[in-house]
Amino acid sequence: MARKYHPDVSPPERVDEYTRRFILVKQAYETLSDPHSRALYDQDLANGFGFNFSAGRGYEYQQRSDEREEWRMRWQSQLNELKQRKKDSGGRMSWGARIRSRR
Repeated sequence: MARKYHPDVSPPERVDEYTRRFILVKQAYETLSDPHSRALYDQDLANGFGFNFSAGRGYEYQQRSDEREEWRMRWQSQLNELKQRKKDSGGRMSWGARIRSRR
Protein backbone atom coordinates (compact mmCIF):
# COMPACT_ATOMS: atom_id res chain seq x y z
CA MET A 1 0.00 0.00 0.00
CA ALA A 2 2.91 2.35 0.68
CA ARG A 3 4.14 1.85 -2.87
CA LYS A 4 0.66 2.26 -4.28
CA TYR A 5 -0.07 5.53 -2.44
CA HIS A 6 3.41 7.06 -2.43
CA PRO A 7 3.12 10.71 -3.58
CA ASP A 8 5.95 10.29 -6.10
CA VAL A 9 4.03 7.69 -8.11
CA SER A 10 0.56 9.20 -7.84
CA PRO A 11 -1.30 10.63 -10.80
CA PRO A 12 -0.97 14.45 -10.87
CA GLU A 13 -4.68 15.01 -10.31
CA ARG A 14 -4.74 12.79 -7.17
CA VAL A 15 -1.57 13.88 -5.35
CA ASP A 16 -3.42 15.24 -2.30
CA GLU A 17 -5.53 12.10 -1.87
CA TYR A 18 -2.56 9.79 -2.33
CA THR A 19 -0.45 11.82 0.10
CA ARG A 20 -3.19 11.61 2.73
CA ARG A 21 -3.54 7.85 2.23
CA PHE A 22 0.23 7.37 2.30
CA ILE A 23 0.40 9.14 5.66
CA LEU A 24 -2.37 6.89 7.03
CA VAL A 25 -0.57 3.77 5.80
CA LYS A 26 2.68 4.99 7.36
CA GLN A 27 1.00 5.67 10.72
CA ALA A 28 -0.71 2.27 10.64
CA TYR A 29 2.61 0.55 9.90
CA GLU A 30 4.38 2.38 12.74
CA THR A 31 1.67 1.41 15.21
CA LEU A 32 1.35 -2.21 14.13
CA SER A 33 5.08 -2.88 13.75
CA ASP A 34 5.88 -1.85 17.34
CA PRO A 35 4.95 -4.72 19.72
CA HIS A 36 3.86 -2.43 22.57
CA SER A 37 1.75 -0.18 20.32
CA ARG A 38 0.32 -3.26 18.62
CA ALA A 39 -0.73 -4.69 21.98
CA LEU A 40 -2.48 -1.42 22.86
CA TYR A 41 -4.17 -1.37 19.48
CA ASP A 42 -5.33 -4.99 19.85
CA GLN A 43 -6.60 -4.25 23.36
CA ASP A 44 -8.63 -1.28 22.13
CA LEU A 45 -9.96 -3.31 19.23
CA ALA A 46 -11.04 -6.08 21.61
CA ASN A 47 -12.80 -3.51 23.80
CA GLY A 48 -14.75 -2.20 20.83
CA PHE A 49 -12.80 1.00 20.32
CA GLY A 50 -11.85 1.69 16.75
CA PHE A 51 -8.59 3.51 16.19
CA ASN A 52 -8.39 6.26 13.65
CA PHE A 53 -4.80 6.43 12.45
CA SER A 54 -5.40 9.97 11.23
CA ALA A 55 -5.78 10.98 14.86
CA GLY A 56 -2.02 11.25 14.92
CA ARG A 57 -0.01 10.13 17.89
CA GLY A 58 -2.79 8.70 20.02
CA TYR A 59 -0.99 5.48 20.78
CA GLU A 60 2.26 7.28 21.47
CA TYR A 61 0.41 9.38 24.08
CA GLN A 62 -1.26 6.28 25.48
CA GLN A 63 2.09 4.52 25.61
CA ARG A 64 3.64 7.38 27.61
CA SER A 65 0.65 7.40 29.92
CA ASP A 66 0.96 3.65 30.46
CA GLU A 67 4.69 3.99 31.13
CA ARG A 68 4.06 6.71 33.72
CA GLU A 69 1.45 4.54 35.39
CA GLU A 70 3.85 1.58 35.37
CA TRP A 71 6.60 3.68 36.97
CA ARG A 72 4.19 5.03 39.55
CA MET A 73 3.08 1.51 40.46
CA ARG A 74 6.71 0.31 40.71
CA TRP A 75 7.58 3.25 42.92
CA GLN A 76 4.55 2.65 45.13
CA SER A 77 5.40 -1.04 45.37
CA GLN A 78 8.99 -0.30 46.39
CA LEU A 79 7.82 2.27 48.93
CA ASN A 80 5.37 -0.22 50.44
CA GLU A 81 8.12 -2.85 50.59
CA LEU A 82 10.41 -0.45 52.44
CA LYS A 83 7.64 0.44 54.89
CA GLN A 84 7.00 -3.26 55.49
CA ARG A 85 10.71 -3.91 56.06
CA LYS A 86 10.79 -1.11 58.61
CA LYS A 87 7.75 -2.53 60.35
CA ASP A 88 9.23 -6.07 60.31
CA SER A 89 12.58 -4.91 61.66
CA GLY A 90 11.10 -4.82 65.16
CA GLY A 91 12.90 -1.70 66.29
CA ARG A 92 16.27 -2.57 64.80
CA MET A 93 17.82 0.47 63.24
CA SER A 94 19.18 0.57 59.73
CA TRP A 95 22.85 1.22 59.12
CA GLY A 96 22.12 4.85 58.14
CA ALA A 97 19.99 5.41 61.26
CA ARG A 98 22.74 3.99 63.47
CA ILE A 99 25.35 6.31 61.93
CA ARG A 100 23.09 9.34 62.32
CA SER A 101 22.36 8.50 65.96
CA ARG A 102 26.10 8.45 66.75
CA ARG A 103 26.61 12.05 65.65
